[in-house]
Amino acid sequence: MTASPRFITKEIALLLHARSIEEHGGSHSLRDKGGFESTLTAAENRYLYEEASLAVCAATYAYHLTKAHAFIDGNKRIAAAVAETFLEWNGLWLDATNDEIVDLFLTIAANQCTREEGEAFFQQKTETP
Repeated sequence: MTASPRFITKEIALLLHARSIEEHGGSHSLRDKGGFESTLTAAENRYLYEEASLAVCAATYAYHLTKAHAFIDGNKRIAAAVAETFLEWNGLWLDATNDEIVDLFLTIAANQCTREEGEAFFQQKTETP
């Protein structure tokens, strides 16, 4: 029997956001608590109810945290940090350059990347160390 994956909690996401703001600047403020919490449960729900892969779950974090604009600042940064932390916690890593990652999150934010395209990126770039 395989172990259940570790999902990102609200507390961990808030710590990751705080660290990002401290390093890169911006506001610590949360604009939409309900939207934020909803984005975190989306990945776990997809795993439980759709049997989504861990790569798809990471992409779900990436897409929904970017699109929700739950924070005043740092939405793309927190989306990237949560997605990559989720993969690392579950023994995987994203084999992509910083430029590829930045491009992905910018295109998601600009409505130039669908959730399915984001999932394809994560499925192609997620590997076991």
